[in-house]
Amino acid sequence: MTTTDPLDFVSRHRDTIFRWLGILAALLVAFLILRHLAMRLGGWRAAWQRARREAALTAHAFAAPFRAWLRHRRSLRVLVRGLRAHVTWRDAERALAAAREAAAPAGGRPYAALVGADTVTVLLAGGDAHPPEEGPWWRDEDEGPGHWTAERAALPPVVPVPDRPPAVLVALGESRGRCAFLDLAVGPPLLSVEGDRRGRVALHQAVAAQLDARLPEGLVVVAEGVHRAFPGLPVRAAYRTARELRPRLGVAPVLVTAELPDPLPPELAASPSESGGTRTVLLGPGRGYTRTLLTDRHGQVAVAGTPLLVSGNALGRALARVLASLPPVLPPVPPGAGHSFAEPEEDELDRAEEDALDQVVPAGPQFAEDGVEEAPPVRAPAPVPPPALAPARPISQERP
Repeated sequence: MTTTDPLDFVSRHRDTIFRWLGILAALLVAFLILRHLAMRLGGWRAAWQRARREAALTAHAFAAPFRAWLRHRRSLRVLVRGLRAHVTWRDAERALAAAREAAAPAGGRPYAALVGADTVTVLLAGGDAHPPEEGPWWRDEDEGPGHWTAERAALPPVVPVPDRPPAVLVALGESRGRCAFLDLAVGPPLLSVEGDRRGRVALHQAVAAQLDARLPEGLVVVAEGVHRAFPGLPVRAAYRTARELRPRLGVAPVLVTAELPDPLPPELAASPSESGGTRTVLLGPGRGYTRTLLTDRHGQVAVAGTPLLVSGNALGRALARVLASLPPVLPPVPPGAGHSFAEPEEDELDRAEEDALDQVVPAGPQFAEDGVEEAPPVRAPAPVPPPALAPARPISQERP
């Protein structure tokens, strides 16, 4: 039997032995450090849960920019597709008018609409939160109180009431694949935009651009400081100009300003019945009777005091693409045209369309992002002679 001298074996394999001893020592030190940290965290199980949580947070932080970009692209597609179609605006107006009629006995007042691919949801303030049993309305289980939902195809044909101003809708963003609209013709006469510095400036300019594109020419007065590419009038001169304007076709004039006149005119802080009919869109906090739009650094837009919360980070880019094709505010039906709900006859609609072909109303100068072309002339329906019933053209149809 051959024997090996241990000293000779160690001498010949000294490098390998010391290498393995070093590895074992490093592993032992690492284990002791991990054990010390685990004991400080409450044990091995608590340490493992902490490690998993930290790993998940790290992955979420690295994936957040990509997810935000996907949400932005999705919101942009929804807004461009919805705002470009005139039927989206008309269905929102129809839904608000129908909900106003249905909620009038209970004292409800619709103020916003969410228009999706097949349904439209109206948000109401006050009154009974449950929709009437008769009619197209129902309450979605996923929505909160004060939300009435109906199929867009089931909305009744609605004719504006002669003594009631038409709905003045502006888009605020999108919510779960639906375009969100706010009616500026109802509620306090002062709309203030507050929140994140960059977000509130973009939202204020987006609301001003929509009003300038949809309202009759000359009804929107823009003061200085609203947009860098539009000089505007001095604040007090713009306020005096807006006060001198008179409502046209039932639509009140609008003052868009970045600050209130100093000293503050008493009309701007008065109640809606004493404000003189002028609407104001203000950048910053307002005074008196105000409706507030709040925005944060993530682009979310909320109407203070209501459950309306939408994503508006893609609203500016969407409006830059579709601003020239926005439909004008529908004028009210002439006096004596009848009820607020009517079934128009085909021959009367044909006569109204033939008469409207000869009239063209410009959509007004555009005030929006740089590089947006002016809106082409938009044809407006001509007044229909008052018949026995209400043969006015339903607002769901496209303008000729």
